[in-house]
Amino acid sequence: MDWVTFERVVLAVAPDRQTLLMLGYVTVIVVFAVIEARKPGFSSDPARPSRWPTNFGIGLINLTLAVLTPVSSVAAAYWANRNGYGLLNNVSVPWWLAVALTVFGRSFAGYALHFVMHKTPVLWRIHRVHHSDTHLDVSTALRSHPVEVCMLVLVTASVAAALGMDPAVLAAYELVEAGVHVATHANFRISQELDRVLRLIFVTPNMHSLHHSAWHRETDSNYGTVFSLWDRLFGTYAAAPRGGYDAMQIGLKEIRDERAHGFLWQLKSPALDFRADRKNDAAG
Repeated sequence: MDWVTFERVVLAVAPDRQTLLMLGYVTVIVVFAVIEARKPGFSSDPARPSRWPTNFGIGLINLTLAVLTPVSSVAAAYWANRNGYGLLNNVSVPWWLAVALTVFGRSFAGYALHFVMHKTPVLWRIHRVHHSDTHLDVSTALRSHPVEVCMLVLVTASVAAALGMDPAVLAAYELVEAGVHVATHANFRISQELDRVLRLIFVTPNMHSLHHSAWHRETDSNYGTVFSLWDRLFGTYAAAPRGGYDAMQIGLKEIRDERAHGFLWQLKSPALDFRADRKNDAAG
């Protein structure tokens, strides 16, 4: 969900640094692709030849949107800062509080939008493009419907302007979140001991992979992107899949065939009605 957010941050910085930032992001993808190839967390993926063109193709569309449109959370924060709009631009607070409000305000906005997308039928139709991937790897991080990306940009830009977020701090957060977004979708696992410590504060790959479970109750959990705080605070945290990670099915129960990997079908899928019996799913 955060690939285009990263792209917009890149476009907002000086031209001589854009190439460096892009290379950095591509390096992150390559590094985790190598890690998951050497030590995959889940079984091998026979559908990769059809999945990757779709996922990277959707990512390319979103990149094009980022290039063609000037709106972003960071741009909105710069605009509010220059024009004296937003809460933090009109009240005097310590620098550390401004940093905290920027980081956690942006983090909560992402959590809240993610939660609403799961709970609102029309928005779920859009977001399920991301969840219909039947395997998790670095390419899944790029798989978000363009309409969802536009919604994320509008919501985060509005929050950034209303709160008067610090533009530099916000840009740093967006870059970190983009990297975490790749890491938490990559097909690898960390040790249980390290995972147990990290997830006290941060979202880990193990924690987020559960969010991609095909079982409805697990899909509707662990909405956070960087911090586990919001899931713990609002009761949406889940520790582990009911049958263990090895037995967990990735994707959606209502779409398990080749449509899950079709590029054009995924783009038009929000207009299609395909639903599993979630009542029975919840009971199972």
